[in-house]
Amino acid sequence: MATTTEIIGDANQLLAAHSNLIQRLRTSQQAHRRQLHSLHSPPHDLLRLPNIPSPQPSPPPHEQSPPPSPKPQQQPRSDLPPAKKARVARYRNYVPEEETIRNDYSQRYVDGGEWPQDWVLGAEPEHRFEEYPKQQRLLNLKKASVTTHSLPPTYIPYSKLTSLQPSKFDAILLDPPFSSTFTWNHLQEIPIPTLAADPSFVFLWVGSGAGEGLERGREVLAKWGYRRCEDVVWVKTNKMTNHGPGTDPPTTSLLTRTKQHCLIGIRGTVRRSTDSWFVHCNVDTDVIIWEGDPTDPTRKPPEMYTLIENFCLGLRRLEVFGRPSSLRRGWVTILGPGQEEVLHAKEDGVVYVEGEEGGRASVWVQETWEEGIKELSGGGKPVVPMTAEIDALRPKSPFRPGQNTNAGAGGAGSGPGGVGTAGANRFGTANNMNNRNGFLNSGGQNQMMGGQNQLVMAPMMGMGVHHLGGVDDMMGNWNPMMSVAGMGGPGMGVGLGMNMMGMGAGFGQPVFNGGWGDPSQAGYGLDAAWDGDGMMAMNVQGMMNGMNPMGPMGMGWAPFDGY
Repeated sequence: MATTTEIIGDANQLLAAHSNLIQRLRTSQQAHRRQLHSLHSPPHDLLRLPNIPSPQPSPPPHEQSPPPSPKPQQQPRSDLPPAKKARVARYRNYVPEEETIRNDYSQRYVDGGEWPQDWVLGAEPEHRFEEYPKQQRLLNLKKASVTTHSLPPTYIPYSKLTSLQPSKFDAILLDPPFSSTFTWNHLQEIPIPTLAADPSFVFLWVGSGAGEGLERGREVLAKWGYRRCEDVVWVKTNKMTNHGPGTDPPTTSLLTRTKQHCLIGIRGTVRRSTDSWFVHCNVDTDVIIWEGDPTDPTRKPPEMYTLIENFCLGLRRLEVFGRPSSLRRGWVTILGPGQEEVLHAKEDGVVYVEGEEGGRASVWVQETWEEGIKELSGGGKPVVPMTAEIDALRPKSPFRPGQNTNAGAGGAGSGPGGVGTAGANRFGTANNMNNRNGFLNSGGQNQMMGGQNQLVMAPMMGMGVHHLGGVDDMMGNWNPMMSVAGMGGPGMGVGLGMNMMGMGAGFGQPVFNGGWGDPSQAGYGLDAAWDGDGMMAMNVQGMMNGMNPMGPMGMGWAPFDGY
């Protein structure tokens, strides 16, 4: 067993060796610096030379580009194990891990508690679109338009929530203060349906997903008459707090929770492609990265207000369970329980809110607010107006070639989306009918071969429409005069007509009255629609209609881009 003297001696030897190593490194660095100082600076004439011009853009596709230069072959590394030799041979820029520095964010989280989202570059709204000038221009224009068409911030305490009726709101934001005295059952009893306009949106914060928030949030939206259509996620950073593993509150979740969910519910029918007066889609993303407020851990990202204002153009915005920090121009804020004491308002209820979205906040008065909204809307719809530049910059629904949003009349080849029929007659002649949208429906011909009529495919012109020729069955002296129209063109209409002296059925956009019948003889119309991906609008005319052989029967499937 080593004695104390031996241990001290070994420690002194180790310290001496370390001191010698430090001295050698310092000597080497000083020698390197002297070599650098001995180098002469480049002449000023060389520094004043212009920059090398940028290379020419890529040649057009019709020009032959020079063949690419072969990649330099890396020298074989005999000192590496077989797995890394394979990576060197496969990847041009591969460097073994022990010979370079790599950022292992997962290990940094384990060692230092830094979350990976702390390293996302350009997450701040002021830096997010520096390389996208058109998007930045759009956001600046929308911000200016929202600010111009908004009333000063107003507020009322939560106890006076029912005094808002019968006023209606286009966008409602809720951040429920869940506790032992306020549960999901209390939340669903709030009279949101009586405060919501049609159409309108609800934005409901439901927590991190560790509990039952996501499920109960959808239940509450359904009880209020809303359908969930989106989910915004706030990804929280910890650059300032740096709370590492084990410091989170105990939950039943399997993963460390670093996000919060906000469910978006829609009420009414809103189509993104035709209702641009009320919604502008795709202006913002569904992810918000923000550190949080160290003075108020329950506060949600202020960017959420901007997201709502950019998306929903309605002027009537309401926040339930707000706080002094959430007072904002263009919003009516219902302060949460106990927040009125924190507001520090003057005797007349006036509070001055800092920032360009703030201003002189006062107690909400229904008559004054309603009159202000009517004045901003100019007698029209209470929405933020859209300028020509905003409409040119905002993202739009994808354009489908041949799509026509106008209602097309059916009948014999007339109107957009209508598919005309052409039936072959008893003697094999053809009726050709052409409409304004490029549909050319060519009739078939009867071929008398062995006493049997053949089915003839006639070539089509126009919008790629294929027409199946008429069939004339001479058996039993029966002539159904059957014609089949094809598909394609505006409205992606598909027509099927079976003419028995004028009875027809057709599929088109939005209603196709096939055959030779009169469209005015339609029995009734059915218009059913739902919102969501793949929304369908459907019209049925002349269903049954007494099976009138001269009457039309049509069904239209009008494709559109649902919200």
